[in-house]
Amino acid sequence: MTNTETIAAITDVVNTYATAMVSGERAELERVFFENSCEVGHYEGELLWNSRDAFIRMCEDGADKQATAWWSIRSVSVHGDIAVAHLEDEWAGIYFDTVLTMLCHEGAWRVVSKVYRIKTERG
Repeated sequence: MTNTETIAAITDVVNTYATAMVSGERAELERVFFENSCEVGHYEGELLWNSRDAFIRMCEDGADKQATAWWSIRSVSVHGDIAVAHLEDEWAGIYFDTVLTMLCHEGAWRVVSKVYRIKTERG
């Protein structure tokens, strides 16, 4: 995979993550997150450490099929078969700084972990 192809593939994972999170698309989230991945951050003042399935259930519960996903990649760092994508995104009217760690396995980039912080506004 060339550098251009790698960045395009990672961008596709970020797009799938952001759009499937907003719409609650379980199959798409399962496709881009490893089964043993996790989501970690502070939510409503408490440490939230979700399994992939708990994260997906939360997305399903808060899904808005009419909403348009908003996200913006701030940076991507790639080292061989590992990558880190820092992005801003929105879910259920809440803005986040999100860091996705990824691994390229069997030719596909997938999320190993999602770590986030809540922001007061977009940008």
